[in-house]
Amino acid sequence: MKLLSRMEPAEKAEGIDTIASVFMAAGMIALAAVSGSVSVLAEGIDTCVDIVAAIAVMIGLKLSRRKSRDFPDGLFKLENLVAVGIGVLILFSAYALARESIQRLLSKQVKISDPWVAIITMAVVVVVTGLLAWYKGSVGRKVNSPSLKADSRHSWTDTIASAGVIVGVALNAAGVHYVDSIMALVIVVILAWSGGQVIVDAFKVLLDASIEKEVLDAAARAAEEDPRVLRVVRVEGRNSGSYRFLHVIIVPEAYDLKDAEATAEGIRKSIRSAVQNVESVQVDFASEEVDRLRVAVPLASDKSSIAGDLDSADFYALLALDPEKGALEDTSVLQNPVAAGEGRAIKLAVALAQHGAHRLLVRGDVPTGGPAWVLDANDIDVIGRSDISTLNEARASVASLLEGRT
Repeated sequence: MKLLSRMEPAEKAEGIDTIASVFMAAGMIALAAVSGSVSVLAEGIDTCVDIVAAIAVMIGLKLSRRKSRDFPDGLFKLENLVAVGIGVLILFSAYALARESIQRLLSKQVKISDPWVAIITMAVVVVVTGLLAWYKGSVGRKVNSPSLKADSRHSWTDTIASAGVIVGVALNAAGVHYVDSIMALVIVVILAWSGGQVIVDAFKVLLDASIEKEVLDAAARAAEEDPRVLRVVRVEGRNSGSYRFLHVIIVPEAYDLKDAEATAEGIRKSIRSAVQNVESVQVDFASEEVDRLRVAVPLASDKSSIAGDLDSADFYALLALDPEKGALEDTSVLQNPVAAGEGRAIKLAVALAQHGAHRLLVRGDVPTGGPAWVLDANDIDVIGRSDISTLNEARASVASLLEGRT
């Protein structure tokens, strides 16, 4: 019990399942030997497969989290390889049971002895197997373990099959002897379907199938809630074992190179809070398609005259130009949020970038040093026009501003 308490949730679920399966398998095989029921024997053999599968899952869960020099990201897909192995075991047990059942059908039918003992035993098996299937499925979904979810699906088929065995034994006791073998064949069909589904699901991940749409949507919503994100272009991802690897492309509200990593880290944290089992989130930035060209104009304290440089600008205007129509769509005048002092020009350049400016109109010297670096990093072109001295003159020079003429 102390060993189980030290295990991870997925490992603990498989440990409990293994212990219970050992007792159930021993009981059903012993009962089959006494009663002569092929369907009870079928369930006993299938439970032995469950034991092997549970041990394989525990090994896969333990090894998948290990990292090495050759596999620095971990062996996450090992869980899916284990799931493939479970699927193959299920199919093999289905084949063996089909052969035994067909041989029984073609030979003289045998009446099951002590049918009520068999019925009571199988009723207990149905309850225990159903509880284990629910428990493993709940833990598997919580930790997003493909091998545990596959094992849970297998246990649910066992539960249904065990219930069918009860029906077969009861009908055999009523005189319909061949039903026991037919119920064993029904179990074979269920096993074959379950094994095929487990293998297909595992191969989807091994072949880098995309993550479920609802998971991608949850990641997109988490990114959109960040106030620094203008729009989420797309979210892509893949599963690898229990873990998810996501790639998010966003258009930032205002792109400043210095804030890029902080924005990306904030998005990563939001997505990890919204989506379980995320191993990594790659965040890339994209530029918004230009439907309006924004030209920034530094202004003096009168809000009309163009300032000589960024340091002396108490206000600034943003001209929204329509490139297709060649027209001025809108003008907004904003106060410089930075008080006079050292670094004012750099901070104003950052503010212009945050407002999505594409070009900066200057009347005096072109910015150099830190302000120039900020403008260049944010792809803001500088237009030098000593002939334009007022905001109204700038508003009247739409054609030259669109062309970026100096």
